[in-house]
Amino acid sequence: MYWDNGFTLTTGLCGLVFVSTAVVLYRFPPKHINYLYGYRTAKSMKSKQHWDFAQKFSALRMIEAGIFLIILAGISAFAGIFNTYGKEAVFAGLGFILLAVIYLFVRTQKAIDKKFKDNNHE
Repeated sequence: MYWDNGFTLTTGLCGLVFVSTAVVLYRFPPKHINYLYGYRTAKSMKSKQHWDFAQKFSALRMIEAGIFLIILAGISAFAGIFNTYGKEAVFAGLGFILLAVIYLFVRTQKAIDKKFKDNNHE
């Protein structure tokens, strides 16, 4: 097993951070629209209803993204994929993390649009 290569460490640790942060945000979402923490986009901050929906929805997507990253790290550790200690492995891990963030953002923005489609033409 290869638990200490750059790809496994990068994706695995980031996946754990995603899941733990998302669980906290899901259980204790920010109650008020703010510029400090939570899922903050123009669409999510449009109203209190948008805000509350976006916080819960994005936390669930963040859990999904984190689990995906943890699974990738596990596959890498057991199969020896990206079994290098160079920056290539870390950059590959960062690429998957970027894809996970894009997934989270795109899914949440589309869900906000779908849920509040009647209010989007204001």
